[in-house]
Amino acid sequence: MEQTLFTQFLLQFGKSSPLFLLIFLGFALSRWFGFNKTASTVLSRFAFNIALPAMLFRLLSNLALTESHADLRLLIAFFGACFILFFIGRFVSGYLLKMKPVETAIFGTGCVFSNNGLLGLPLAIAMLGEKVAPSVSAVLSLNALVLWTLVSIAVEFSLQSGHLTIRSFLKTLASVFKNPLIIAIFCGFTGLSIPYVIDEPVRLIGNSATALSLIVVGMGLSEYGIGQGLGKSVVLSSIKLFIHPALTFSLALLIGLGPVETTAIVFLGCLPMGVNVYLMCRQFHAAEAVIANAMIITTVVSSFTVPMAVAFLTRYFGGLG
Repeated sequence: MEQTLFTQFLLQFGKSSPLFLLIFLGFALSRWFGFNKTASTVLSRFAFNIALPAMLFRLLSNLALTESHADLRLLIAFFGACFILFFIGRFVSGYLLKMKPVETAIFGTGCVFSNNGLLGLPLAIAMLGEKVAPSVSAVLSLNALVLWTLVSIAVEFSLQSGHLTIRSFLKTLASVFKNPLIIAIFCGFTGLSIPYVIDEPVRLIGNSATALSLIVVGMGLSEYGIGQGLGKSVVLSSIKLFIHPALTFSLALLIGLGPVETTAIVFLGCLPMGVNVYLMCRQFHAAEAVIANAMIITTVVSSFTVPMAVAFLTRYFGGLG
């Protein structure tokens, strides 16, 4: 067991190392090579409005939920935990940490939005085997749609001063569906077939999203400093890395989900916070320092907690078959 845990730790650390290098590159560009706040803002807008939508469109076009043969209970357990924890995060950040309404929406998202796109599927297959691929793919197919729509509605509603009227609700929906990420998600789910001359540039732009997003995170760390809002970041990171997988595990057991599916979704809950959350906070100019700190904290700590969770689940279920 100790050798297995150590091997899994090395694997996770190896997968995480490129993230640190790209984040450090962004930090260095901003701190020592003259990339100022204006440059950081331009790169952030490009990543949020162009690169990430391109990546999401192609990802969702290639991940068909009907091909995953996923147990519906898997989606109920995973997204049920996300919804519950999102509102817990908003309560904690609003009433205990005294954050502003828009900041609470971003904070709540950080509690549930894992780095599934970058680390989820490849790392799950490497650590757990190909048998978890259908379960992970099913979550990936809906993850961006469900969670991005949730947080977009929450943020836009907060910007409308929280007045629940038909007019404000329709205005919120209109703002959500003008979001480039939401547009890309829905277009991806249509299974649109586009010619190679268009698809290839979209693919190349989408391939830049991960690196560009992490570089933007590093620039943000240089701008805000890791000390600002550190206490709030620790609270967010604790909820993300410990309560999220624990709640997911509890719901999976409650509805009788199988060992493979339970292990897959708990694994996703253990992953560090997704870089998309940082790009959203840059887009809305809210909780930027808190999210930037939490990005680093969750990535570092998950290098230890992910292999520990895998070892626990394997022992609990007596293997995955």
